[in-house]
Amino acid sequence: MEKFVELSLDLAQKCVKCGLCKSVCPTYPYIQEEGGFARGRLALAEMVVRGELPLTEEVSKQWDQCAMCRRCEWICPNNVEYKEIITKAKDMQRETTGQGIVKSLGLKSLELLQSKLGRKAVKVAGMLMDPLPFAELKVPFPTGAVKFMPKPTAKAFGLRGKVFKAEEEKGKLLFFTGCMIDAFYGKTGENVIKLMNKAGYTVIVPEDIKCCGAPHYYSGNIPAFERLKNHNLEEMSKHNFDAIVVACPTCGGALQEDYGIEKPVYDFAQIVQESSLKFKGSGNRLTFHVPCHSYSAMKVSDRVFYELTERIEGDQVKKAEKDKSCCGFAGLFSITNPRMSEQIQREKVEDLRKTEADLVLTTCPGCVLNLKDGVKRHKVNQEVLHLADYLAETLQE
Repeated sequence: MEKFVELSLDLAQKCVKCGLCKSVCPTYPYIQEEGGFARGRLALAEMVVRGELPLTEEVSKQWDQCAMCRRCEWICPNNVEYKEIITKAKDMQRETTGQGIVKSLGLKSLELLQSKLGRKAVKVAGMLMDPLPFAELKVPFPTGAVKFMPKPTAKAFGLRGKVFKAEEEKGKLLFFTGCMIDAFYGKTGENVIKLMNKAGYTVIVPEDIKCCGAPHYYSGNIPAFERLKNHNLEEMSKHNFDAIVVACPTCGGALQEDYGIEKPVYDFAQIVQESSLKFKGSGNRLTFHVPCHSYSAMKVSDRVFYELTERIEGDQVKKAEKDKSCCGFAGLFSITNPRMSEQIQREKVEDLRKTEADLVLTTCPGCVLNLKDGVKRHKVNQEVLHLADYLAETLQE
């Protein structure tokens, strides 16, 4: 507790209360009160730490309504470390008022998913569901949320414990696959490896990587995050590699910011963008959704994604007006705050619809899931793909 008090006060006082964060906060338009964006949430944390305000369920609610997109950090002129303050505040909340059953179960399920039993169960479920003629299942949650969720892949965790060698090796990359690629979007993982191999990099996929722990950290369950981090660091230490590559910016942000790794961490798109690979499309109109954690956590410029999509010969790229706005997923946020999440999603889908694009591309599996759900829910005739999938499809061999 003393560490929390010392850290949060020191960091929170960097906030000069300018309110610029209000202009980019995805939740404020639907809450319309001071506790509905970063400035107010930081003020609440500071008051609780000073002993000026008790840590009640109402205070906790203000923090739980944050999507942790970190767009406030992206725009902050004073470099206030919002994530560090709020995660510590939520850790204090966990010890005082608890996290709630839904959030606790959600975080536990991510750990169970990466257990031996969980991996076997996902594989069996994937094989049983593989013959079904649809890609998503309509799933209700106890909070009232209803989402179209991807079927588990029949090849779940199939990349684990393998080395994929490049013909002319420039270096070795450790691929931190992430839970969603492991369980649901295995083809995306295969395509990331294909692109890395073609770019000249041998790819190593460790056998027993678990969840990166970012959902736990952002939810304030710091002990669980530390446990997952330590396990993953030990597993990664078994391999010799030059850098880490990810196809999920939330994983990448955690590895880059919170793991203390000396090796660089790259979004796969950064490596492809620097390569000489060529792509040929078929006249599609493309637009791109920039995941929040790409620029707020990993600090990857959106220029990387647009330069890549513009290299796809024959296709046209139309930039959405709000290409960097949150899609409303934010992991457990979309389950614990379903109405707000759906409102944010609706605004995002409408912005993408205006581009009249055939394909919506992005680099976050979570965003893929939520945008697929959104275009289906709102009957928008657009296909959503992970950028790795479309680049692999249009790659000129």
